[in-house]
Amino acid sequence: MLLLLSSLLNFIFTLLLPVLGLALTGALLVYAAYVRFVDIPQKWVLTPRALQVLCAVALLCHGLILLNWFLSMRATQARQDGAVVRASRERFVLPADFQYGELLVPAGSLINRNDPFDKGEPGKPVALHGLESVRFAQPVQIAGAWVSALQTTPLRLELAQDQTLGPLYRFDSTTQGWVEHKLVPALACRKGQMALYQVPPIPYDVQAEVGKPAPDGPEARFRPSEWLLRACENGPAIAVQPAHAAAASQ
Repeated sequence: MLLLLSSLLNFIFTLLLPVLGLALTGALLVYAAYVRFVDIPQKWVLTPRALQVLCAVALLCHGLILLNWFLSMRATQARQDGAVVRASRERFVLPADFQYGELLVPAGSLINRNDPFDKGEPGKPVALHGLESVRFAQPVQIAGAWVSALQTTPLRLELAQDQTLGPLYRFDSTTQGWVEHKLVPALACRKGQMALYQVPPIPYDVQAEVGKPAPDGPEARFRPSEWLLRACENGPAIAVQPAHAAAASQ
């Protein structure tokens, strides 16, 4: 019903009113020329009352067209402003320490995130749900590794120093699960390498969270203590986009 009403109003404002306004304006101009320049016996003319009504309808149409244009421009500006605000919350430097699940992200860390629930409303508090990548202001320990950057999909940790990591896990085709690697208990990993982990699924009520952002802050489903080390490998540094200009200026 609401969709039908919206479509009807859109039709009225975008097509019917402009056509009616232009048609009435054109007809009145033709009528004015007819009254002014055509001199014939028993010339037909509109009554003053009818002329006033037609002029009022034409003016009303043009007024409504201008109002619709103004509201459309204001809505467009609001969307543009909201997009800037949203972008400033997707790429920013963390202003203070932030607890995200088991991880304390230090102030000054560069954050990249994607929040489909963010409509660009001003004044929203800092949030990290939808986290994509982080370059930490200083090395932090995650899942037993000292790292300088994090990427969530696919999960990679950029190592901040040479270190030995373990225990190592491998996928067992017999049990169809991850088991501890008995032959290689630990790995000697180098600074700049990527540590790869298997992240066990965390059960939660999917239905209860439909249409809502994921839990944030200390309640976030971010539990590195449950991750299983799979490998250390060479790879490009984790790409973290710089802070948005609007966020950097705040």
